[in-house]
Amino acid sequence: MKKIILVRHAESPFSNLKIKDYDRPLNYKGISEANLMGNEIKNYKMEIDFMITSGANRAFHTSKIVAKNIGFDIEKIKIDNNIYNSSTNFMINLLCGIPNDYKIIMLFGHNPTFHHLSQILSGELVNNFPSCSMFCINFDIYNWININKGKKEFMIYPDLFK
Repeated sequence: MKKIILVRHAESPFSNLKIKDYDRPLNYKGISEANLMGNEIKNYKMEIDFMITSGANRAFHTSKIVAKNIGFDIEKIKIDNNIYNSSTNFMINLLCGIPNDYKIIMLFGHNPTFHHLSQILSGELVNNFPSCSMFCINFDIYNWININKGKKEFMIYPDLFK
């Protein structure tokens, strides 16, 4: 059995046109969202084996906050700059290359890719994928190369806890 938690980065401002999209930071609300969700995911009592994040500032910062909250070593977060502006095909290929000793992974990235990926991998219709959403999918496989349609376990996002 394998499990993926897709995490969309927390809120980031659009207003500063002097900053490249890739470099946009989290705003105060985004930092608060990431801390909230990092604490909420602990209720599922999962031992995360591996984290991969987009190198974009807002996704990487979200991953570091969540990691800190769940006790995952920040130094072990893998950055993959190709996640930024990636396709669902790229993400599926990335998943196929994950070492098989990792059972539960968290991926941090961006919409619309993560929204579409949640639907492709779970077969579920997902109407909205808000900032800092966490979408968990279980797969009845032993090797990541065999990833196929899994089963949605849960979807949580900050507005559920406010």
